[in-house]
Amino acid sequence: MKPREVNIDPLSYCAIPLEMYFSETNQKLADGSGFIYVNDNNNFLITNWHNVTGLDPTTHKPLGAHGGTPDMLKLKLLVQTKPFIKWKSFGISLYENKEKQWIEHPVHKEKVDVIALKITTSILDDSLVRPINNNEFENFKLQVSDDVFILGFPYRLKGGGNFPIWKRGSVATEPDLELDGLPKLLVDTASRPGMSGSLVIYRRTGLHGLDNGMPTDETIIGNIQGFVGIYSGRIQGKSSHDAQLGIVWKASVIDEIIKSSE
Repeated sequence: MKPREVNIDPLSYCAIPLEMYFSETNQKLADGSGFIYVNDNNNFLITNWHNVTGLDPTTHKPLGAHGGTPDMLKLKLLVQTKPFIKWKSFGISLYENKEKQWIEHPVHKEKVDVIALKITTSILDDSLVRPINNNEFENFKLQVSDDVFILGFPYRLKGGGNFPIWKRGSVATEPDLELDGLPKLLVDTASRPGMSGSLVIYRRTGLHGLDNGMPTDETIIGNIQGFVGIYSGRIQGKSSHDAQLGIVWKASVIDEIIKSSE
């Protein structure tokens, strides 16, 4: 029987479900999301600081009732095993000789809730995972009210296999401004646990690149998309239905983090 052909959005190959473990007891502590970013032929797993530490980046208090600190990540990648493809689990140690292996922001440290973890090429051998910055994105500025999509795994839910759920939202603050003196913006969305570390993109339909309302040689008609950044949780109120605002760290922090280790 011939396998059924399906169409998958290229960006769905970018999102990776993560599980945080304490290896000594093989206890799973939490679930999250992440993605791959390539820089100078090196591959980095991008996710949140609070995912790899189990701590609130502001208070440094444990996020889980168990109070545990992870020392290993497990990621599930789609790999090619001719003539079929399958999902395969990989473990990555967060420490070597008790030294953390991830890279933090060079200026703001954990206040920017994003880390980069260099991973070996062998993990990605035969993998169909797609680094986020290997996709085609148009060079248009993000605008307030743009539709955004958070590609992750709320409540460990999957969109078939281990493909992500595309959670919709909109840009709620002016993208060129910084909030609390940090490179972040807010999005209006009803996010849920498990989405921490998700990649965020925008998609816009219509006429793009007009000059005073008139088309130019740079004008595009149709759909455009761009990489916005990394989701890291929602602003907490008295209930989960309060502001329903999520925090997104701007994509520029990734290069800042990676370049700080060179």
